[in-house]
Amino acid sequence: MLTPTAASDGTPAERPHSSGSARPQPAGRGLGAQVAEAVAEGLTAVLTGLLPDPPPKAARTCTALQHASSDGLLGTRCDISLRGQPGGWTATGRAEHVLGLPGADRILCEAVRPGGGGTVLVLLPLRGPGVARGEGKPSPLTGARWGCVRLDSVPVPDAHTVQVRPGHEQLLHDAVAGTRLRLARLVTELAADAVAAAIGYVVERPLAGGRVADRQAVRHALVEATAQVRMCDAHLNRVESRAAPSLRDAALRVAAHVAFAAPRAVETACQLHGGYGFLEEQWIARAYRDSVYTCALLGGQDQLDRATGLLPITAGPEAAAVRRTTAPVRPPDSASAFRAGVRALVRQDIAPHVPDWEANGGVTRQLFAAVGRAGVFGVRVPAREGGLGLGLADGVAFIRAVGRDAVGGVSTSLSVQTHVAVPLLQEHGTQEQKRRWLHPLLKGDLVAAVAITEPGGGSDLVNATATRAVATDEGWLLDGEKTFVTNAPIADFLIVLARTEPRAGALGMTFFLVPTDLPEVRVRRLETVGLRSSHTGRIRFTGCRLPAEAVLGRTGLAMAHLARVLPEERLAISAGMLECARRSVERTAVLPTVRSSAAARGELSGWTVRLEAAEAFLDAAVERFDGDGGGGGGVRLDADLAKTVSARLTQLIVNGCARLAGPDAFADESEPGSLLPALRDVRVLSVFGGSCETVRDTAAAEILRGAVVRRGRDPRHHLLAPRTSTALRRDDAQSRR
Repeated sequence: MLTPTAASDGTPAERPHSSGSARPQPAGRGLGAQVAEAVAEGLTAVLTGLLPDPPPKAARTCTALQHASSDGLLGTRCDISLRGQPGGWTATGRAEHVLGLPGADRILCEAVRPGGGGTVLVLLPLRGPGVARGEGKPSPLTGARWGCVRLDSVPVPDAHTVQVRPGHEQLLHDAVAGTRLRLARLVTELAADAVAAAIGYVVERPLAGGRVADRQAVRHALVEATAQVRMCDAHLNRVESRAAPSLRDAALRVAAHVAFAAPRAVETACQLHGGYGFLEEQWIARAYRDSVYTCALLGGQDQLDRATGLLPITAGPEAAAVRRTTAPVRPPDSASAFRAGVRALVRQDIAPHVPDWEANGGVTRQLFAAVGRAGVFGVRVPAREGGLGLGLADGVAFIRAVGRDAVGGVSTSLSVQTHVAVPLLQEHGTQEQKRRWLHPLLKGDLVAAVAITEPGGGSDLVNATATRAVATDEGWLLDGEKTFVTNAPIADFLIVLARTEPRAGALGMTFFLVPTDLPEVRVRRLETVGLRSSHTGRIRFTGCRLPAEAVLGRTGLAMAHLARVLPEERLAISAGMLECARRSVERTAVLPTVRSSAAARGELSGWTVRLEAAEAFLDAAVERFDGDGGGGGGVRLDADLAKTVSARLTQLIVNGCARLAGPDAFADESEPGSLLPALRDVRVLSVFGGSCETVRDTAAAEILRGAVVRRGRDPRHHLLAPRTSTALRRDDAQSRR
């Protein structure tokens, strides 16, 4: 049973009497009131400031702009003409679906002078001769009131008009764009509140002796909804923090994505509330109703589709900055010099060899030598130990460069060494192990493979690992089998996960360094459908004797060691995935059959917007990783979300591009529109670096653990993009100054 209480905006809010009831309404006013305030403080305040005689700040003023100026913002329609001459102006026409009009005293509207006189902003009273106004139909947007007005030769003083000149026009567009971004932010926060409420509800709701949150389908739904919210947040943060060449276009891109993603997140949250999600007295039901209105609020689907479809298909985040450079990679005078150098490295030493690698079974050791000479394997290794001392952001720049001009198999082979083997050795290796294995690895003189997956199971490592290492007087005796091991056929040594204590679960697993030239190590090459440039193998260990110093890290703590490198690997994988998707879009966009189809161009542009949001989220996750060293639970969650989102989006885009391209997608790989390598590679993305199902499980565990830890605090804290420690330190320093 629910007992109504008073919410902060005066509306009834429910308070549960048992854990089976829905959670209370989040504090704060309804979305409609927040939208009205955002429009008044942004759009209306900016435009009335242009008038020679602006109204007082306390005046209740609403705003109506034409579609051409607002790109459909708020769904308002305005068709008003200004007749006469200075000192004798009159306004005639109508404005429909105007936010706040029923309670306003004045309307600021856009009027057109006949005969090509240009656009004029006009401030008109809403009472008096010639003014007929009415209230529109009730809106799904809680607390918002809309209305329409008809004007018939209403007198307009000169002081209440202003000609929209070129300078004013830019200001008008910026005010519209800024308001659109602010509304998109409000919708994103609504979605965050809804998902946070759903998390709390499924944690507390009992079901069959457990909780609703124990069901895998529920956990995966929470992960998908959380990912949608955090991508919207990251997309907004990117546009708000950067000086975009065209704020208008950038705001439209964000609005298009928020209008797509946020309502889906709220719908999921509503569904997870069960029957409570359909009760009008419940906040979550009202949140769902508000979210349905998102598209109309931000511009209307037709308008967003049209505006988005006109936006150009552009290269990825790293491509434009380093396209025409031949700068060396090493030494890195700056991050930009490094990123410029890796582009040159890829184009000169990698891309020309890709056709041969794809056709003849994989990369050669010369690839590792070239990358090692450039220092890329040590991108995150401190300079005192032979590395470049840079961050994961620079490593991701390299992966993007490889993804742009090479194929997925190349980045796969290199990422295993750069983002798994090197971090494990760097963090847990002894000085002797670093001398023997790490330092030659950084130079490209050695090739490493990480042997984790077994024939009996992949992602469930604790239960599936059957490879055993038994302690002996001389060291260890290793027996077992590993499969799907990247680089195994050409590797000089392996980092092998083995069970050392059968009954200790996750605390009974240990890493071992195993040379591949031992007679007890047998490697067999596996032929795969995709990732043809990457060597994949199956390994059998039969009575393999290892010295005591073969242990990497601490005995029994391999899973803890692995947990620290998995976020780095998954973020790198995500970067390669998204670059593959973007390259597929670019290749498809130049095909004559696609360029001549408005529907195909619109579909590609829509994917580009979603790609931009995913890239923004990935970049924010990488920044956070570099800010706190990659060890926090938030970073693990970011990496898991990025991996699942990137895999699904890349598969959707690559397969969709093939559908649009038709036979051109399956042409010879040298043809501009060929998508063959991407089509071969994209299938494995669902299982590479951990299956998407398993990664969703780990992400759900992190989300639910965060909900318990943060109980009683701002529920959105765990859903909206966290601040990096670097940003926090910068803010702290500024506050001290």
